[in-house]
Amino acid sequence: MNDIEIAKEIALGNQIVFEDFFNQHKLKVMNLCYGMTHNSDCAEDLVQDIFIEIYSSAKNFQGKSKLSTWLYRIAFNKTVNYLRKEKIKKLFVNFETSKHNLQSDNRADFSLEEKEKIETLHKVIDKLPSKQKQAIILFVYDELPQKEIAEIMNCSLASVEVLIHRAKKLIKNKTDIIYGNAIEKG
Repeated sequence: MNDIEIAKEIALGNQIVFEDFFNQHKLKVMNLCYGMTHNSDCAEDLVQDIFIEIYSSAKNFQGKSKLSTWLYRIAFNKTVNYLRKEKIKKLFVNFETSKHNLQSDNRADFSLEEKEKIETLHKVIDKLPSKQKQAIILFVYDELPQKEIAEIMNCSLASVEVLIHRAKKLIKNKTDIIYGNAIEKG
């Protein structure tokens, strides 16, 4: 089934197609939402809202981009709107919220040192310019290709390449200063 057919089936209420689409994309959407909010409860709520929106607006999908790109654009916009409604001036929740979430995370697979590095990384990412934060989250957390990021952010591929390069450079420089080495990704 192509993207237009999938959207049409979802719009017609085909639960099986919708569940397949949901299962295929829920983790990446969750990663995007968590990457922007640093809060797993908020991310889970947003994922539900996003897929409800997809279900109710699938009839509006025109096929000008991939269905997954349309989904990520909706997810990104819904998350940004959520953050704005909560009167958060920055795109990311402050460092203290990230620290609290990491400390309350019951995952035993993170050592204290890894948690500290994640906290530091969140703090550094929080200070990136808005467009760089958006691009690096889509690139690192969701592992999206730069071309798709350009479509989601509604900018050129060259702009996305520059944004990601600058974000990586700033992250590397800040983590080098703190740890004496770089946290490199992608």
